[in-house]
Parts: sequence; C-alpha cells; structure tokens
Amino acid sequence: MAERISQFLKTYHQLLVQTGGYTFLRSNLLKLGASIIMIIGLFYLIDGYIINIDEAMDWATKILSPAGLIGLFFFSEVSFGFITPELLIVWADETLHPRWTLILLASLSYVAGIASYFLGQYWATRKVVRERFLERHKNTLEQLRRFGGLLIILAALTPLPYPIVCQLSGMNKYPFKYFVWITLVRFLRFGLYGALLFSAF
Repeated sequence: MAERISQFLKTYHQLLVQTGGYTFLRSNLLKLGASIIMIIGLFYLIDGYIINIDEAMDWATKILSPAGLIGLFFFSEVSFGFITPELLIVWADETLHPRWTLILLASLSYVAGIASYFLGQYWATRKVVRERFLERHKNTLEQLRRFGGLLIILAALTPLPYPIVCQLSGMNKYPFKYFVWITLVRFLRFGLYGALLFSAF
C-alpha cells in the first residue's frame, strides 16, 4: 500500500511538473494570501469609515430572518456565488452560537458545491446552455482539464468562483468520488476566515 501511494505521488509530481501545475499552484496561493489581506483590510475600512459592520448585520437580519439569510446564501453557493462567504462569517459572529453557525454555513457551502456539481451534469444535457456556459468559462474549463483537483481546491479556498468550478466539474465529468473528498477543503476556508474575522470584528 505504501509503495502504491509513493508511486502515485511520484507520478502526480511528474504530471504537475510537465503541466506547470506547481507554477499554477504557487501563483494562486499567493492570490489566496493577498485576498485574505485585502478582504480583512476592506472590512476594516468599511467598518471604520463607511458603516459599522455590526449595525449593518443587524439591519440585514431585520430585513431577512436568519433562515432567509442562510437560504439566500445557499442559493448563492449553488448558482453563481453572488454573496461572498465572508459577509456571512461576520454575521455568524453576531449569533448566539458563532462556532455552530460557522459550521452550519461551511456544511451548507459544501452541500451546495455537490449540488452545483450535479447542476453542471444537468447543464451538460442542455445544448444551448452548455455551449453558452462553456464559451463563457472556457479558460476555467481548460484549467480544470489540466490541473483537475488543484483547481477545485483553490476555488474552495480562494475568491475563485467556487460554484462555477463545481458546475464545470460536473459538466466535465470530473470523477465524483474524488470531488466529494477534495471539496471538504471548503471547511478549511470557513475555519481560516472565521478565525481571522471573529477576532477582528
């Protein structure tokens, strides 16, 4: 078993070297670090000079119930990711049980990613939608073909469009048995940003 794992790692290493996977991974990890700094800096600027984030979250929960807010977030995570998870992470800190709320949000995001995968499989059966969708995201699809799981991991961790990558994975018939394990990385994003934003706001 150990020899098989070692052989797999060596083969995958060679594949990453040949396809430029390490360069792709390094550049996107730099983007991850930069995005964390930018998001926290943006939140500080908004909180300090534009609007108090705690008050904004209170206002949002008056318009939408917690269930409505969570439902909207789930829809966003399944469709196009129009709500950034960081907003809900800050909101989670205002709830009675912040850590449990954060776990709930991470779990919903993970399930939404799986739903997006199957949505992508559905799009693959619709010629008009498939052609327009693929044309719009052909660069992401090409990266998915070249780097497979690496792109899914980076989409789960970084501001890359996670729902879109999940849908493209389904359209591209990326093996589901690998997809469900790889997308567990989504929990790491919520944990990482939660640790940073809970202490900051």
